[in-house]
Order: sequence, then C-alpha cells, then structure tokens
Amino acid sequence: MKEHELATLTALRRELHRHPEVSGQERETARRMAAALREAGVDELHEGIGGHGLVAVIHGEAPGIGVALRADMDALPMTEDQVKPYRSANDGAMHACGHDGHATMLVGAAMNLIRHRPERGQVVLIVQPAEELGTGAPDMLADGLFDRFPVEAIFGLHNWPGVSAGHFVVHDLPHMASSDEFEVEFHAKGGHGAMPHLSADPVVAAGLFITAVHQIVSRNVNPRDVAVISAGSIHSGHASNIIPASATVKGDTRSFTPEVRQTLETRIRQVAEGIALATGCDARLHYSPSTPAVANDPDCAALCRSVVEAQWGPERLVDHPISLAAEDMGVFLEAKPGAYCWIGNGDRPDSPDLHQPHYDFNDDLLSPGSTFLAGVAREYLRTRQ
Repeated sequence: MKEHELATLTALRRELHRHPEVSGQERETARRMAAALREAGVDELHEGIGGHGLVAVIHGEAPGIGVALRADMDALPMTEDQVKPYRSANDGAMHACGHDGHATMLVGAAMNLIRHRPERGQVVLIVQPAEELGTGAPDMLADGLFDRFPVEAIFGLHNWPGVSAGHFVVHDLPHMASSDEFEVEFHAKGGHGAMPHLSADPVVAAGLFITAVHQIVSRNVNPRDVAVISAGSIHSGHASNIIPASATVKGDTRSFTPEVRQTLETRIRQVAEGIALATGCDARLHYSPSTPAVANDPDCAALCRSVVEAQWGPERLVDHPISLAAEDMGVFLEAKPGAYCWIGNGDRPDSPDLHQPHYDFNDDLLSPGSTFLAGVAREYLRTRQ
C-alpha cells in the first residue's frame, strides 16, 4: 500500500472512531463512508439500502460474475475509557468492536481494486449498518441487495484481539454462534406476603425457571455440541412484603447448528410451561430468533488461505478457537457462499478485548486487511469465471 493511501486510511479510521453512531443512527458515518468511496474512485455508489447501508461497485476490465466484500459501520452504546486524540466525541457511543477499522479496510480494498482492476467481473462493496442489533444484514437483503447487485459469493474480515497483529484465522467449521433472545413472563393474582396461600407466586416460578433452564445444555444437548443459555435479567416487584403479580426473566442462547438451536427453543418453552403449571402461574414466552451461526464455505475458506499464503507466506495463518460471539454476517452466508475471516488485533496480555471501554482498533491492520480483502475478491473473480 502506498504511503499516502495509508495516511488517508488512518485519518478516516480515526475520524470514524471520533464520531461513532449506534445501530440504526449511522447517518453521518454513512455520509463519511460515501465520501471516502467516491474519493477512492468507485464506479457506482448507492445509498440508503436497508436503512443507512451503502453499496459501491467496481467494474473489472471486462464483464463477468460479481463477488461481494462486506464491512459493518455501527458503534456500541457505551462510553469510551481511553485518552487519545480521536477519543469518541459522542457520549454513550463508542467503536468498541472495530467497525471503524472494518469499514476503513473496505475503503482500502477499493483503492487497491481500482488501482489494479480485476480482468473480468465486478466487486460489490457492502457497508452494512446495525450489525450490533443483528438487523442490518436482514434489512439490506429485504431491500433487494442481492437482486439489485448479483454476486456469487461474499467475504468479510473481523479484527480479533488475542491473535498476533496482522495474522489471519480462517475457520472451516462454524466459528461464530447463532444468537437468540427469550423473555418469559410469569403471572399470578398477587397478594400480601403474609398470605401466600391466596396467590400463586411469580417470583418463585421465575427462580425455578432460572435454575431449570440452565440444565438444558447439560441434559438435553449432546456433550459433543456447544451451546450456552444465559439468563441476564430478572424483574419483579417493589416491596419486601408483597407477592407481585408478575416476574419477567430475559436471556439469550448461543449455538452452532440449526438442530441445537431448535432444541434450545423447544426445551425453554417446555420448561416455562411446566414450571407455570407446577406453581399455579400463567406463563408467556417471547422467543426471538436473531442471527444464525457464521459458517464458511470450505472452498471459499481455502481460497482465503491461499491468498494469505501467496501474499505473506503460510506463517501468517494461525489457529484460534471458535467464539460464541454472534455476527449477522451469518445472514449473508446463509444467502450466499463465502467466508468470514479474522485478522489479529494484537496478542499482548494487556490487549483490550472487544466490547470493552478501553478497546481500540489497531491501525497497523489497515494495510494488510485492505490487501487481503482486495486479494480475495481479485482471486475469486480470476478463478471462478
């Protein structure tokens, strides 16, 4: 990457970091990204897709198939805890997952692809909003993304703390989990704490539910599979001597296969209904499927590894355990084959993790990340025509 291009990308990344916008509110972020892509010289730019989403198109020297590169651009609703010149200027919003870096690497890939255009085909650059809500990818698809911009495959890159900076991880197995949310409401008449026999007790029902629901993974899921159920919120009552009329438990589930995902939903529903019956309460379950697991296409994963090896050598490919974190890139990968890879953000013991108030994207990744994305698109178009 040329020195002036890297300087431009670093300035863009820090500008995005300084002005974060949370999911669904990425107006200025989208404007800045649109300006950067126009300046890079993309052939087409389309705005307002699936909300604040952008699509840019780079044409090859001759017609052919399309391939997509995707990056996210939304921030998290949290306050930054670091002192840097480009610290977030928006209270309660922070790029704590590196989406500022992901979006910037996509601009870098555009620069690379315009400087050395593919011989045939076209590259579709997708700048996606609302990843943290899990709604950005479905909204862009519902807005006709792949109908309007046909592609054969889609690729993306996520920074990963704990992996040496600039090294790549390319999984063959599903490596980021599905994420579904549930809310169980237990209802009864309510009453005086001194007269428990006159009302069922939703607090007791909620307590039993929390205990029982955590046994689903250990007793209903094959030990060879991976799954997690977490009850993260319980709300009920306001006084120590009143049996409330309701108690609500909220939580989420994580898994890697459709079968396990369905098992978790079914058993949570059965447990809620059974405890309601046992305690004399009524129960209402609201189960909200969100993002599917992220699973790479084996051929696309192999192509990604070949690009890393050709550019930097096999030593830049490393192994790393799968993660139960969720990513709505899985929605795109259900619609099209492709691969979602990780690039190391640094492996120092004190390196901050994702979604932490002192996290920061490593700008040293901008050059290799951009080069990787451009190389994957170019190689796909070269070998798949």
